Amino acid sequence: MSEASFRPAALGEQLYQELKKRVLTCVLKPGQHLVEKHLCEDLGVSRASLREALHRLAQEKLVTQRPNVGFHVTPITADRFRNICEVRRVLESQAAGLAAERADAAAIARMRAAAELQIDPNDPDAYVQYVRENFAFHHAVAQASGNPLLEELVVSALEKDQQPIYYGIDLEVCTNSEDISAEHLEIVTAIEAKDAERASALMTSHIGKKERRIAQAAIPH
Repeated sequence: MSEASFRPAALGEQLYQELKKRVLTCVLKPGQHLVEKHLCEDLGVSRASLREALHRLAQEKLVTQRPNVGFHVTPITADRFRNICEVRRVLESQAAGLAAERADAAAIARMRAAAELQIDPNDPDAYVQYVRENFAFHHAVAQASGNPLLEELVVSALEKDQQPIYYGIDLEVCTNSEDISAEHLEIVTAIEAKDAERASALMTSHIGKKERRIAQAAIPH
């Protein structure tokens, strides 16, 4: 990959997105020291361009800058994971409640289509498939809230929440596609019934269950 691979006008955004993807999927490992010289060579970009992208990631708490040391990928700890899940519960319970008030037939159809996960734990790409399909459902609910600012915040929290899945945790430990699909469909049913209180409560419970499953797996304290 080289700087020439990026469109000049979009270099900063593309570089930021590439680094963000590497952090979120643990290609750049939690806690890893980011050697700027190596990253510049790997990506074929200037140090100034790299620094700009790293500062953006630091604002999102995905990397941490230490004086006289440089940048590190922010570690995944139990506390950090709980904080992310807490944010998700607050945001997504509201999104589900608003979706129950505002979702039209097309939005409900999109949510229902995304609700059922088709995950084979023996598939080498199962982690990626789980993240993609689960993200699609929760994003569909956020879209159905009719509030693009809320949707943006939900997406940001969802992106951070996917990291533990790539952190070597056994997929069978942290998820069961049948159970999760059933919970998703229950949320959609409440939204379709325009029961905002139930939709909100179900979403809160759903995220809480996921938090407990992964917290009991291999997240360091």
